[in-house]
Amino acid sequence: MEYGRVVNLEFKSKDDLVKFRNKWTKWWPTNVPAALSRKSIRTSETSILLLATYETEGIAEKAKEIIEKFFEMEAEHIKDVFAFHGEVLDDSAGAVMK
Repeated sequence: MEYGRVVNLEFKSKDDLVKFRNKWTKWWPTNVPAALSRKSIRTSETSILLLATYETEGIAEKAKEIIEKFFEMEAEHIKDVFAFHGEVLDDSAGAVMK
């Protein structure tokens, strides 16, 4: 079952967002388990959403533990973190939930 994680990050300033983002894009490729899909959405001048879909809940949990350590290392830039997770649902036309 595919498993998704969505993390909303709010930063202390625009500059903090830029510094964090530049470090993040260099760090995650060699430190975080592979995701089926990974995207970021800038939702305001000082916030972004990180979205990732993993093959299993176990892989998502391992990624969560690793990523939280990165967030701790970069805490000086971060104002607030909200994280959501769960099973990925099929949203194709006519999809039926069982």
